[in-house]
Amino acid sequence: MALVLAASVAGCSSIPGFGWLDRSNVTWNDTKWCVPGALKRVVVRVSERFGHVTVTSTKRWWLENWWKGGAPHSKHRSCEAVDFNVRGNPRKVIAFLKAQREVGGYKYYPGGHYHIDNGRRRTW
Repeated sequence: MALVLAASVAGCSSIPGFGWLDRSNVTWNDTKWCVPGALKRVVVRVSERFGHVTVTSTKRWWLENWWKGGAPHSKHRSCEAVDFNVRGNPRKVIAFLKAQREVGGYKYYPGGHYHIDNGRRRTW
């Protein structure tokens, strides 16, 4: 029973009291449980390469997406996108993200802010 419980909460480090399950150098300031595992692994790899990562946006409801200026069919709407901050040379971070096969869309915004998603390969 305990093994089943541990497996079922493995993606729940964003739930208060379960932070001990995530040993990475990533701070999730938004929903983590619905983000696809492939994108979570990319975020962890970014933290291993460039240092601490702070995730700022994952799942957005339609009103929040509209309010933040997101595209009407944003991958954030289906929790298939991650916005995060990390220090490091933006060209090197983008090159690293482009090399990750799990990443479809990617974008750098000034100030060390990045977007990745698992859609088709593109940038804007």
